[in-house]
Amino acid sequence: MGYNLSYGKLPDNHLSPDNSSSPNASSLGRSARDEFTTIVLPVLYLVIFLASLLLNGLAVWIFFHIRNKTSFIFYLKNIVVADLLMTLTFPFKIIQDSRLGPWHFNSFLCRYTTVLFYANMYTTIVFLGLISIDRYLKVVKPFGDSRMYSITFTKILSACVWVVMAFLALPNLILTNGYPTKRNVDDCLKLKSPLGVKWHSAVIYINTCMFVVVLVVLIGCYIAISRYIYKSSKQFISSSSRKRKHNQSIRVVVAVFFTCFLPYHLCRIPFTFSHLDKILDDSAHKILYYCKEMTLFLSACNVCLDPIIYFFMCRSFSRRLFRKSNMRTRSESIRSLQSVRRSEVRIYHEYTDV
Repeated sequence: MGYNLSYGKLPDNHLSPDNSSSPNASSLGRSARDEFTTIVLPVLYLVIFLASLLLNGLAVWIFFHIRNKTSFIFYLKNIVVADLLMTLTFPFKIIQDSRLGPWHFNSFLCRYTTVLFYANMYTTIVFLGLISIDRYLKVVKPFGDSRMYSITFTKILSACVWVVMAFLALPNLILTNGYPTKRNVDDCLKLKSPLGVKWHSAVIYINTCMFVVVLVVLIGCYIAISRYIYKSSKQFISSSSRKRKHNQSIRVVVAVFFTCFLPYHLCRIPFTFSHLDKILDDSAHKILYYCKEMTLFLSACNVCLDPIIYFFMCRSFSRRLFRKSNMRTRSESIRSLQSVRRSEVRIYHEYTDV
């Protein structure tokens, strides 16, 4: 489900001496790329791998104790699953970039790991879109069709998302059946059958369109919720705190979405719908490589930023987190302080009465 190369690796021929202005420039360029690929990227992915295991492991533990009371909570649980599956691909990425594995290890990445990485990335994107729609319905149309708010409908819709993403991913896994050699193992397309190459291209277009649709939905829901709250605040002087929290929560979703996924797709879209990469020179290819790797890393960072969504958007999650860590939320602390003060006043009056 990924793009041409396993996690966007740049072929060595773009930096060959024949294509460079001088052998020294070629060796310097190759050395810089090797240090970036074999040292910087593995360290970065190792950091987010460990952070994701900690944060999403905690999220799984907390969500295990929370019932599926609302569609929103159920969508969040699906994102946790997608994030954990995506996190499991990071060790393979680290081994590949640091060159710790055998040369034929890349064929395993092309067939399984890369497919799993991109499948779960776009699964997360779809569920972020569903969350924004859920927030829009709860704020702007709270008395709409009751079936849209039922847990049964949410479970069916979530199952459909996973089935569709599996349908898109499995052919990429099955049709990557070429015999790996040292000449073709760095290019995943060379390991695919002719039908696999066509399916790969079709999935790229589908995923790109999927991203654009979710982007439009996110922006539309955010604008609609903001306008509704602004109008209600003017009409009723102050809008309810719950509606304000919904507005703040969708801001968090938009911020995470724009931070993680927008840069990567802005980097990839021009090369998805054209063949510009074939007419670029070597320096442009190097810039494209660094941009794609860093924006792909931002997309991977989504597994660490999603727990922020759980904390700020899900009241049950934050309450359970504070309760398990023996901490109190601000509202609970205020209520406790108020009760203590009332008790002190009552004791004082009883004492003075005596």
